[in-house]
Amino acid sequence: MSYNTPEEFINAADQELMRQDWKAAWKIATEGLQHFPDHAELQKYAYILAPPKVTSVPRDPNRDVQGDIDWLKQNRDEYRGRWVGIKNGELLAVGNSHDEIISVVGPVKNTGILVTKVY
Repeated sequence: MSYNTPEEFINAADQELMRQDWKAAWKIATEGLQHFPDHAELQKYAYILAPPKVTSVPRDPNRDVQGDIDWLKQNRDEYRGRWVGIKNGELLAVGNSHDEIISVVGPVKNTGILVTKVY
């Protein structure tokens, strides 16, 4: 089919969604973006309907997850209700909130630091 306006692409995508054909709706939305690349609603449709992207982060070979688990088991009673920062079974920080721990240990992404509330 041929669509002349962004709204026609959106209506066609909506029809496919009503039929529960997500892939067809995504194809229509992405085709619409080729013709109307700055149309916000078509951008939204294409983004939401796009196939999922799987990403992975290589595991840190020096990370001791079991050490963190053991530390939590051994120290649960003492730190219950508090936030902790742990790395390789070693306590790095204790606080009353996630933000308080981050202020002590810094950003934790890809550092191997576990920040959690102890229950």
